[in-house]
Amino acid sequence: MKKLIILVFVNIIAVANWVLPTFSQNASMLEKVQAEISALIDLTKLSVVTVSAKSSHSYVVDRDEGLLSFLKENRQEKKDNLWTVGSGIIYNADGYIITRGSILAEFESIRVTLWDGREVNAEYIGVHETTGLAVLKIAADNITPAIIGDSDKVLLYSLVMVLGNSMGISPFASFGLINGYTADGIFIFSAPVNPGNIGGPVFNIKGEIIGIVTAQLETDAATLAPKYLDYGGQTGMALPINQVRQMVNEVIQMHREQKGWLGVEFDPDSIRNNSLVVKDVKVGSPAARVGLKKGDRLLQFNESDLATIDIARTLIEQTKPGTHVSINFSRDNRQLKVFPCIEKKWPLGFNAQKPRQLASRPANPGSETVPPYPIILSPTRFQQMNSRMIQMENEIRSLKSQLQQASPR
Repeated sequence: MKKLIILVFVNIIAVANWVLPTFSQNASMLEKVQAEISALIDLTKLSVVTVSAKSSHSYVVDRDEGLLSFLKENRQEKKDNLWTVGSGIIYNADGYIITRGSILAEFESIRVTLWDGREVNAEYIGVHETTGLAVLKIAADNITPAIIGDSDKVLLYSLVMVLGNSMGISPFASFGLINGYTADGIFIFSAPVNPGNIGGPVFNIKGEIIGIVTAQLETDAATLAPKYLDYGGQTGMALPINQVRQMVNEVIQMHREQKGWLGVEFDPDSIRNNSLVVKDVKVGSPAARVGLKKGDRLLQFNESDLATIDIARTLIEQTKPGTHVSINFSRDNRQLKVFPCIEKKWPLGFNAQKPRQLASRPANPGSETVPPYPIILSPTRFQQMNSRMIQMENEIRSLKSQLQQASPR
């Protein structure tokens, strides 16, 4: 018996001597991985910002309560300040910031919170209508731009990190893989896209930004799985940084140059007697607002002749934005004159107007406090809810009318 006990004890010691070093070695490897992750976040968080857009929301309430609210119309309009929160990235040392345009819908003011807690007001430059990305600018010292990577060299199943402001925590990190590409080259990745991550950066393991989060993929298919097994929010889309760079660099260049824009295209075959025929007028342009139309023959721009298209373009672009100019033109053999206000020239597809698309709204309309995360509704769900609310309002008005007619005089 004693021999058996001694034998078991010796075997236990032998197993322990084999297992403990192995466990210790694995723990050491995990600690190294943890240290690398922490170093990666410390490197990249310096260029990640929180973007908060303030807007107003008007709604109507009944002054009366209970049955009185059904018997008579006594309504009051109220207005509350709301905030929509998202993420962004410092693009360069001049303070230009890239974010998502949907965060800024109907904004009245924009503020940017840096990684060290500093809050600064942001200038809105505009939004690229095709990609939905917006460009802002801040005036702040000691800012750290992102390290720009090469998205063309990103391999399938590369490990990536999504960093941003989510649920009031910044930086909020999640990891995943590049699992595919769309037909136009947009990355599809498996990292969770948490509330507030929209507009934030996607980094590679070197700490280089390789994309901007533009969407969270959702499925309309119903599942019978429990909620905790719903992986609908685990997939996102990111615009490759090479596409972003091309757009942003052009925007920054034009923002600095301050070239003028009229919003017309000329027919190259129409040059005659120092005049040009308008081939097209852009909707909403300075030319459209003063009534210029396709087929008009422009005779002079600020009393200068228009001998060639290049001369016409140079005259327009050299005019400072915000300046009113005189344009002599002919239409149906009539000599006419208009005075448009020249606007700033932007790249094709870039819009300096405020975004008008649906913005997220906090659940408590009576509070000006910045919510920890925005409420995200799909356009389809929003339309369904909006239609139902309109239907309910009509039903309430009809019921009030019936009660008023039935009430004793």
